[in-house]
Amino acid sequence: MPLREARCYRRVKRPYTRKEYIKSIPPSKIRKYEFGNKKGDYDYVYKVIAEVPFQLRSNAIEAFRLGLLGQLRNVSKENYFVMIHAHPHHILRRHAMAGGHKAERLQKGMRLAFGKPDGRAAQLDKGGRIASIMGYSKDEEAIRNAIRVAASKLPPYVKIVRENLK
Repeated sequence: MPLREARCYRRVKRPYTRKEYIKSIPPSKIRKYEFGNKKGDYDYVYKVIAEVPFQLRSNAIEAFRLGLLGQLRNVSKENYFVMIHAHPHHILRRHAMAGGHKAERLQKGMRLAFGKPDGRAAQLDKGGRIASIMGYSKDEEAIRNAIRVAASKLPPYVKIVRENLK
């Protein structure tokens, strides 16, 4: 089955994280939380921050990470450091409603059923950090462009803030 639209899971609800009660837990799609040169003495940091409380699926975070990594190919790995702060602990549930003949109408029974595990999401509060990207002043234009392109994979409720480290 294809992924359901993200708007179905955007609202923050009570977190569902009790893994001992769930038979099959879907894995997180995020492969790396940190990449680049961890030990650099950087000049600035760009922070990707949530403007409103919302849930962010793990595959959206991974798409952001891969988009950022693809755009940072022009910059040496020694000149930046990226840290993903959003951890997808919340387990999303899906109750597939069966359609009638030729999908004219949906079934009526079991409308508010519990549902089966479908994916994972990070629950973010207002001002919660999704990622931090540090770099040197000589590569700032390329890093800013990479963040702009990669942020298109995230919902429109995020803002990018620049802070000086020195």
